[in-house]
Amino acid sequence: MASFEHSHTSLLPLPPLRERNSRVLNAPNPETSTEILARGLKTALTLLHQPETMISLNPLVIHYTRVSPAPEHQSQQVNITHLAQVFDIPIPDPPSVSTFTASKNGEFVHYEITDRFTFLFGAITKQMNYRSCFRPLYAVENTHTTRTTNDNNTSSIGLETISDPGSGVSLLARWILSVDKQKPGYLVLTETVKVNCNAMLKWYVKAQLQGAHEQLHSEFKRLFVEKMVDEDPSIAPSARIKAKQMQSPNEIGAEPEVTLVGRVNSGNSIKEGMKMRLEIGRTKNEDRNEPSELRS
Repeated sequence: MASFEHSHTSLLPLPPLRERNSRVLNAPNPETSTEILARGLKTALTLLHQPETMISLNPLVIHYTRVSPAPEHQSQQVNITHLAQVFDIPIPDPPSVSTFTASKNGEFVHYEITDRFTFLFGAITKQMNYRSCFRPLYAVENTHTTRTTNDNNTSSIGLETISDPGSGVSLLARWILSVDKQKPGYLVLTETVKVNCNAMLKWYVKAQLQGAHEQLHSEFKRLFVEKMVDEDPSIAPSARIKAKQMQSPNEIGAEPEVTLVGRVNSGNSIKEGMKMRLEIGRTKNEDRNEPSELRS
């Protein structure tokens, strides 16, 4: 049995500060930097807390079904009791709920997922059914475990999943959202996956994770930018539609461009906005920096 870790970090761009458009009658007031950051955190966490969205962003997935936590569906559920011991993570009692919004104390929601895998450089395609479960991830001081008591999801820093593809393979994934003062204008999204598998399968599992999850991060970033534009209170509806049209979402795997809508502040704000647009195209190797802890 072999174990390894896979990680991937993405920078989620926040909109630049804007001035009020004096040429438009009753133009909405622009957001402050604090409001932009709060809205960005809320938008990213909302996406992370939608398991169906996260599953659908994976390019390998072709079908999924949510599984009831009832005992009669146990064969379709992840064996949480066993894998929680394998990965040394706490679980509540009961360990499962029927919907993600009902997970108030770290309970998991189960799914059956069908992936499409290719072998021999694309010569053979095979479908694989496996089980996966999802729950909110919370910060715990001085540990790397998940808190199991919480009144609501507002203090969540991301998402935790356990997957059981079979053949002795098991995965624990954590998606952590953070703010890094060294990267103004961005949120940092870091995915870390712990994998246990047969030594003979290690190279194949690594290759599948690398390819699929790079595209998953790219699609998450694109969706995040779209949501931020859609929900921007300082952008007029006509300008919002134009901004979405300029994002070129049809290019698979392409990095999204942040369109500066409306008038931006003069001086340094213009330079920062332009710099933000340019930095979206940086290579993934440059983006892979360790994020700091989520700051309030």
